[in-house]
Amino acid sequence: MAKKEHNLLINVDELTWWFGDSPELLFNKFSFALYKWDFTILMWKSGSGKTVFSKFLTRKIKSAKDTIYYKMKDISTYTDDEVQLYRRKLWLVFQDYKLIDYMTVKENIIYPLKIYWMWEATIEAKYNRIRKELNLIPFEDRPVKKLSGGEKQFVNIARAIIHDPELIIADEPTGNLDRDNTQKVADVLMRLNKEWKTVLLFTHDIHLLNYLKKNTEINLFKL
Repeated sequence: MAKKEHNLLINVDELTWWFGDSPELLFNKFSFALYKWDFTILMWKSGSGKTVFSKFLTRKIKSAKDTIYYKMKDISTYTDDEVQLYRRKLWLVFQDYKLIDYMTVKENIIYPLKIYWMWEATIEAKYNRIRKELNLIPFEDRPVKKLSGGEKQFVNIARAIIHDPELIIADEPTGNLDRDNTQKVADVLMRLNKEWKTVLLFTHDIHLLNYLKKNTEINLFKL
């Protein structure tokens, strides 16, 4: 069945870009479409530009006009306020976690909500749902510096989804994990996708790819 245009979430139209001091193009008329509720995997070779691409998607690097669209609107035309609203609709899950070591698990997870001055009762309700869903209760009061790699990645995912983003961008989320924890992270991403979250996964992990292919429907792009 053909995809409906009104379900088009992100559209990249012939993105061309290079580092200022390099004669080689990192992106040469690269086009890409991401639809609502899809689970899409971009398999990137090392050094092929996934970090730069994620910065384009989050408007940390501003694209040329008429290149990247969110729900058919050119994100290069966004005002500063519109950029902030747009970024609240997506969230990045990083390979290196980017957690605050001296804070507890709970403090790390609710930190994004406190930045937006959300009511304490709302924060608690959102956190209580997440802590049960991701089974964080056994270590929620522990400083993250005392967690294992797998535990840190679940905290990372919890922080990403607590404010209910429309799009989750996972950048090599299993790069530092063993096979067991890799499958657990994959299970969480699949469950989120079944709960009507759009997932965009950057990876070069063949085991992760094969596990996902066996257990859910994915769209795969190799770059």
